[in-house]
Amino acid sequence: MAETDKVWYACYGSNLNADRFRAYIEGTVNPANGIPENGCTDRSLWTDTKVRSFRGQLYFAKSSGKWQRGGVAFIDPDADGTIYMRLYLITREQFVEVQKQEGAWYSRRVDLGAAEDGNPICTFTAPYRYPSNPPSKLYRDRIESALIRECSIPASTAKAYLDRAVNH
Repeated sequence: MAETDKVWYACYGSNLNADRFRAYIEGTVNPANGIPENGCTDRSLWTDTKVRSFRGQLYFAKSSGKWQRGGVAFIDPDADGTIYMRLYLITREQFVEVQKQEGAWYSRRVDLGAAEDGNPICTFTAPYRYPSNPPSKLYRDRIESALIRECSIPASTAKAYLDRAVNH
């Protein structure tokens, strides 16, 4: 597959955790909440990953049965602030299929530029800013753990970052 068929998927919620994201690709059970995912047609894993920050604001909204009825992560890419993201190099087809698995809440595609390798960096979020709703402890802890352990964000920074997201 040519490099032009790849995209850097920029994650900011529970998909910061590689095992969680793997469930979306392979169609396995989400290790955090025990719910099976559909998976992608191409179940091969990402070929690279990196951590980046982008302009915008993380916030929590809606109410997810997957996460104990708490709010889930969204971004406002037009707001002032910083969003920590983990990028996975996947196929464009996988990106589209992951977005479908995430559901209608995440119908807005956001282009974040291009990486050094020329592949686009993309994510998705809500079509407009939803009213805030705090996350469940399980969901927040999952994101905080991934920020610290997998993205190498200092614990105090990760906590403050998520506190700001809950209060916006």
